[in-house]
Amino acid sequence: MKTGIVEIGNMTLESGVVLENVQLAYERKGSLDRPIVLVCHALTGNHVTVGTDENPGWWSGLVGRVKSIDTNGLTVISFNALGGSNGSTGPLAVNPATGEFYRNLFPEVTIRDMVHAERRALAELGVNRLRAVIGGSLGGMRVLEWGILYPEDMDILFPMAVTPQSTKIGSRQSPFGNSRNDMESFYPLIRAMNTHDIGRDRGGIELASSRIAAKVVAFAFTHDPMCPTEETRTFVHMIPNSIYCLVNTKNGHESFLTEFEKWGLVINQSMEVAVCRQSKLLYLASAL
Repeated sequence: MKTGIVEIGNMTLESGVVLENVQLAYERKGSLDRPIVLVCHALTGNHVTVGTDENPGWWSGLVGRVKSIDTNGLTVISFNALGGSNGSTGPLAVNPATGEFYRNLFPEVTIRDMVHAERRALAELGVNRLRAVIGGSLGGMRVLEWGILYPEDMDILFPMAVTPQSTKIGSRQSPFGNSRNDMESFYPLIRAMNTHDIGRDRGGIELASSRIAAKVVAFAFTHDPMCPTEETRTFVHMIPNSIYCLVNTKNGHESFLTEFEKWGLVINQSMEVAVCRQSKLLYLASAL
């Protein structure tokens, strides 16, 4: 297990603002000579995906030795997203121009900015090819943008609990504490989620979807008001070489963080075998 900071230099955001001395915190489980899976965390997550026995990561039930994403044969890398507050450049980082914390003056970042930063960080680590990119919710938005921005960089995409355009969320739906730091640390990520739209400046969702070259295994979860299953299904069927997996769950939108026994095997098998060329529906009818 390795954790650390990757320095990627100055970065021009979509807004035109230049962020100086950008850094991303990361975790890596495994060596760089094995197939690599990039994990993209959700709103309340961070780069600690696997963690340790004493302090397990937020997806340690899915990722690890002899688990659905098996670190016996795969290396897993995850970053704290640009705009996050767990070691990456974000509102709780110091602005080099002022010597003070950015706080609520941190500039607007987009999902695409996050993905560009992650790709630069991977290059700094010596990684130029990925076996898969996986994530849910905010992480799922990044997965989709990875497939569109860098279509030749991975074999498989696993977007989970995500639609092609955002369903706006606000502070009442967000896991804020009551402190100023809590609110400031989440706000850039929520703002990025609220502007998510893969069709923006690309001629719409269908044309944007056609840019995806990787195999796509997409997961939707029943009882998820933020990502209606029919909307996800319609979108996934626009993507070449895709499978739509509908998982019958108790926990709705949060199910990608739990209930691994219902859908984890699909992840494991998809890593090993080719996914069919035409879009198909897979319904995982595990008992509630």
